Amino acid sequence: MSYSSPYRFYARRVKLLLRLRPGRLFWLLLAILNIKCLPFVWHYRFFAPVIAAALRKPINQSMLHRRKDEVPLVFLPIITKTKVPILEGDFNLHKSNSTYFTDLDSSRSLLLSFLVFHGMSKTHKELATEGKNGIMTAMLGSTYTHFKREIPTGYPYEVWSRILTWDQKWLYIVTHFVQKGKIIPKASVTEIINDRKPDAKNVNASNRAFKVPKALSQSDVEHSIFGTSISKCVFKKGRMTVSPNRVLAASGLLSTAITNKSEIDLTGSQNSIDPKTKDLFSRETTTQYSNNELDEHIEEERVKGMKFAYLVSELEDLQGHLLKDQELSDGVITLGTFSELGHSVSL
Repeated sequence: MSYSSPYRFYARRVKLLLRLRPGRLFWLLLAILNIKCLPFVWHYRFFAPVIAAALRKPINQSMLHRRKDEVPLVFLPIITKTKVPILEGDFNLHKSNSTYFTDLDSSRSLLLSFLVFHGMSKTHKELATEGKNGIMTAMLGSTYTHFKREIPTGYPYEVWSRILTWDQKWLYIVTHFVQKGKIIPKASVTEIINDRKPDAKNVNASNRAFKVPKALSQSDVEHSIFGTSISKCVFKKGRMTVSPNRVLAASGLLSTAITNKSEIDLTGSQNSIDPKTKDLFSRETTTQYSNNELDEHIEEERVKGMKFAYLVSELEDLQGHLLKDQELSDGVITLGTFSELGHSVSL
């Protein structure tokens, strides 16, 4: 192919664009600049990682020859790079608060698909042989978001998600909205999976597998964060809840010595851990994990994250505060009822 071929290729495309009427060209450019907001793009962003995970070979902790001070695979973050399209902007030309949640959906899907897709598939088959019916899924229970700084329209940013902790029922995911390029990863598990480098099977085998990270202070990191979110997810097999510990172990993210396969019975309320059982659960799990150094490190990180999980679980008590005590007995007086367009409607 001659050097002029690429030029001719793009020249034809430019000529086609110039032939478009100004109105059509405007709408085409508007659609391209706001592709995140187009119909069914949310579905693509959510399900594409699931399909990719199904076609990719499973990952496990043994793929990384880690040093003692390195973060275990189960707690590593996954990054999505994106920017604020025009249609996500509010009247101040900042990213609207409501649009953070669509980014959370796709980021959670990417994280869980990457880490536990094959583990969920394995658990699904095991439970099917035990006579448990239904599809194995990961469902969102609740999410809490703290907005720290605004993101201007058109501004690029990164969405960092990682597993924070888990208990008998819930898996907690923490997501940070971060200024693009502020934190440069020194290596990527994706490179190991795709064998992009000669020494990629051992991330510590060669310095060539690493980028030189820029030293950052804690204040630099905090200043680069636009917002933080915690999501509470649960694994389901039909109507039955499956322990996150079982799914993570089946995914090769924990030691094979951890073989707790007991499901959680939903006959009682188990939305949060009873404070009286917190210390007991911590001691029991620590005993299970004490078989080797890696499991002790994983358990140490899990317990560290539970203090944030307890705070999120406490918010569930607000569900019982929809009505005041007097309103329960005497009825409710409201300020009015309005349609979604702001028009007053009759009761």
